[in-house]
Amino acid sequence: MLRKHMRTISAVALAAAGFAASGVMRPAVKPFSVYHDGDDLIFTPESAGTRKLASVGPWNLGERLGDDKPADKRLNLYVVVPGVQYRAPGKTEYDHNLVINKYTVDGKPRDWDVFWCLILDPALRVDLRSERELLIAKAQNFRPADLFEFKDVPSHALMAERLSIKSMADLKRFRHKDGTLPRLLILPARLAVRATAEVRDVSGTQPASSPVH
Repeated sequence: MLRKHMRTISAVALAAAGFAASGVMRPAVKPFSVYHDGDDLIFTPESAGTRKLASVGPWNLGERLGDDKPADKRLNLYVVVPGVQYRAPGKTEYDHNLVINKYTVDGKPRDWDVFWCLILDPALRVDLRSERELLIAKAQNFRPADLFEFKDVPSHALMAERLSIKSMADLKRFRHKDGTLPRLLILPARLAVRATAEVRDVSGTQPASSPVH
């Protein structure tokens, strides 16, 4: 009787482990706020409950698509580091803003490529909220001071963790001939998610800029 009881317990444990491994028991990623041209929108990832998650520190951006290679047909989700929109106590290296280049309509999900937007210039403000601001900062340069060290780069911790960029020598490939660096780097994160990005339902109307059908 004892052996039979133990076999039953083992079978239940194996079944539970199978569900956990398949992701069935994992809760869906909740909708979260993103910026579009300074406006605060709602980003809602699709969830099958079976794929790996795209994450930034303790935050999840959605389930990763099977093909993480950036594609022109996809929209852009920018993770701006550092930022002030999302902060976690004791994890300041992950402070970030989330910015999108388009929004969706009619509840139709689209695929999004994730890009790291990494602030190099300590003088650049950390509350960028539109693709235009990101592109302007990317096109601008700054000259590091003589005693400038890698730890002075505002996004240095995430760069070291995700891109294995750990020193000023590693930044040489981004340096211009005149010795300046871009104020901000935009690099593919090789992550892609599927989601809707919609205007908050306050007045029932859509803003006039850049919808995607």
